[in-house]
Amino acid sequence: MEEQKTIELKIPIQLFTEINAFSSFVKSDKILREALAIGLYVEKVISLGRAAELAGYNLVDFMKLLNNNGIPVINYTEEDYEMDLQAIEKYKELIRINKKQ
Repeated sequence: MEEQKTIELKIPIQLFTEINAFSSFVKSDKILREALAIGLYVEKVISLGRAAELAGYNLVDFMKLLNNNGIPVINYTEEDYEMDLQAIEKYKELIRINKKQ
């Protein structure tokens, strides 16, 4: 059996009351594990694979969970896009030069 650890969190009493009411109809900690895994992944604290493991999913199913919640699996920034465009232009120029030779 997998070793488990307990953590202690200090949260406002109002939030605790809401979590406690919520957990009364949740039969397991599945939703809280999913939320924790997603949060840690989004904040780049853990990897995609580790987040999937924490949530109790295989990698593909966790990626689907992220997608269903509007969370991008791949963080492709505008800077990445600009760098790719520059690389494409350089490649096109090399092709033009080689065709002339």
